[in-house]
Amino acid sequence: IILLLIVFIAVGANNYSPLQAAEKNWAGGGDGSTWSDDDNWSPAAEPTTADDVLIDVENAAVTCDETFKAKSIIVGGRETSTLTTNNFVFGTVAPAETSDTALMTRSGGTITLTGAGTITLQGQYKDSEETLDPEPSFLFWVE
Repeated sequence: IILLLIVFIAVGANNYSPLQAAEKNWAGGGDGSTWSDDDNWSPAAEPTTADDVLIDVENAAVTCDETFKAKSIIVGGRETSTLTTNNFVFGTVAPAETSDTALMTRSGGTITLTGAGTITLQGQYKDSEETLDPEPSFLFWVE
């Protein structure tokens, strides 16, 4: 019982929940541009309301041609990346709390809303010039 209590406390202290949202990273492996193409995402599948979305791939030009949903979206930070919604596109970005970030653009990130349509943010919008250090493509361990 004590061991279970320790595990429960440790899990709670790390604010971990097995029901946490998945992170969807833009990979561009499908058609290379369309939000709804499952193969453009890693892991493969179009984001849902449970997913935190990261678009931060060199020269990524993501286009939403139809209704989309996400828990949160971050564009840019390490690479020049854009997200564009086309005419008559509707979207919802809804984090768990309205005080949480719904949409963020970092250095090199651009979001363009084109024509008629509605993008609903049920959280905060943040725009920063934050630049993140590039991540290595390969990681070698020498022992």
